Formats: sequence, C-alpha cells, structure tokens
Amino acid sequence: MSQDNDIIKKLPRSLFLGARKFARQHLTADDVPMGGARLPEIIGLRRINDQCIELEPYGNQVRSNHARSIGFLFSLGVALAIFIAWIMPPPVPASVWTLLGLMPLIVATFGGVMYLCVGKLSGQFRGGFVRIHRGTRKLYFVMPHDAYLLTLEWDQLQAMAGYIPIVGAGGYTSRYPLYLLAVDWNPTPPREVCVACGNLGWRDDGDSAKQLWDCLQVFMEHGPASLPKPPPIPARLSRIQTFLHGYREWAENFSRDLATPRAKRWAPLMIPAKILELMFVVIPDSLAEFIEYNVPYTSFPKEIDELCGFADPLPPITRACT
Repeated sequence: MSQDNDIIKKLPRSLFLGARKFARQHLTADDVPMGGARLPEIIGLRRINDQCIELEPYGNQVRSNHARSIGFLFSLGVALAIFIAWIMPPPVPASVWTLLGLMPLIVATFGGVMYLCVGKLSGQFRGGFVRIHRGTRKLYFVMPHDAYLLTLEWDQLQAMAGYIPIVGAGGYTSRYPLYLLAVDWNPTPPREVCVACGNLGWRDDGDSAKQLWDCLQVFMEHGPASLPKPPPIPARLSRIQTFLHGYREWAENFSRDLATPRAKRWAPLMIPAKILELMFVVIPDSLAEFIEYNVPYTSFPKEIDELCGFADPLPPITRACT
C-alpha cells in the first residue's frame, strides 16, 4: 500500500495546539525515575505481563469526570443554598425555602445533561483499554463508538504530551495526556489517528506523559522486569458496596486522623476540611461509581485477549484521578 502523505486523511492541527513532542530514546531502567508506589496510578498503567502492557485511555477519565460532576454540582448546590439561607434576613418566604431546597437538584441537572451528552458521543460505552504488545510491536485499541479494532505500528508512533484546557464547575484546569499518533493504513484513504492515554496529567506540564512514554520505551526494549507493577485488580463489588466504599474509607480515615493528641488540637481546622472532602470528593466519586456501574466497557476480540495474555472479565469500577 502506498504511504504517500498526500492521500492520508489528517487530524485537525488544532488538536495539537500546546502539545510537546517527545523523541525516541534508547533507555534503560536506570534512566527512568520510578516515582514511588503511586507511579502506576499516575501514568495510567493497569496491567502488565511479559509480552503486553495495558493502559487506561483518556476517554475513560473524561466520562468518569462528567459522572463525578453530577455529585460535585449537587454538593455545590447544597453549599450555596446553606450560604444564601445564612445571609438572608428573616423572615424568609416559603417560596424562597422551596427554591433553596430544590437548588442542589437544579444545579446537579446541568451535570446530568453533560453526562448524557458524553454518553451519546461514546455510544453508551466506556472506553476499553490501550494494549501494546512487545512481540507484534503493535498498539491495539477498540474505538468505543463503533467497536472498531485500531491496530497501529509501534515503530511509527509519534508521542507527545497533549494540552487540554478545561473550564468547568470547579474552575479552570488543564490536563496533559500522552498522545500516541500514527497512521491507520486499513481504511481507504488511510487516516491519521491519535490515541490519548489516561496518565494523571493534571497541571503537571506533561511530566506524567513523559514518564509513561519512557516506561513504554523501556518495556518494549527490555521487558517488564524493571517497571513498577500495578496493584492487582480487586474483585468486583455489588453496586451498593461500590457506592458505599468511599464513605467507609472516608469514615475510617476520619477516625484514624483524629485519634492522635496532635490531631485533636487541630480538630477545629481538620473537621471542616474533612467535611469539605466528603462533600466535594467522596460524594462525587461514589455517585459516579453508582451511575457508571452497569455501563459496559468495550472489549477486545478474543484473539487479542489470547495474544496479550489477559483474561478480560468486566472490570471493576475504579475511582477517577483528579
């Protein structure tokens, strides 16, 4: 097949505004900072074996964050209603109390609309996962909207730290996912595609993208022995257990953090901070896991599962990186 650049359907160049390209290097494990026990989470490393490495895609973060925004906006509506009720001079009319009572639901509705729009775009599927195989030297990814198996050549991949500015309910932020760019030669005409990986990438100026790219190069050249191992994937809980897990974890941490004499001295500051964590972290996370519980992942064909050596039952819900 001709690889003439003139016949390739290019991606919009605006997609790469602010992106930073990474060069290929001959690296050893000593050249890659391992970053401690949280490195697999930071770079989005999900599973690894002798021949294949599996990564979270950025699309899963997007969908989970939109699900989280429903709980975040609900908590924000509660906080606003309490604040307005506190500053309003008495007597407060019954109609105002009704409006304040409905405010959390009204505000959360905006997050629900955005979540449904994202669901429509993704075809009611969460993304699958990104797999890169040492033996075939190929990247495999199943597109969530049409279940198309994308197969890209490792040696043709161009890596870069993308730049995605985000303006939302929590204010302005930015993410820097690792972009893996190559040409898919199967369609006619061939098309340029970009697989966005699920490294943390939150206001880090591309550091986690660079870490992930370096780890992928070490894996492809030297295997998995020197790379950090992600924790085992936990057993899937029931929907209610999944929903309550965050609250139980928060309560245990709360009790443990207040158990020391020093913590008790700082209780006037620690208790409000813990309440804010409950409202704006735990509630959004738990609600997102409840909403997403039965949303299916796209899955690889059986032959790709066998090639990569991963049994692929329905994965458990995992908390989104923030």
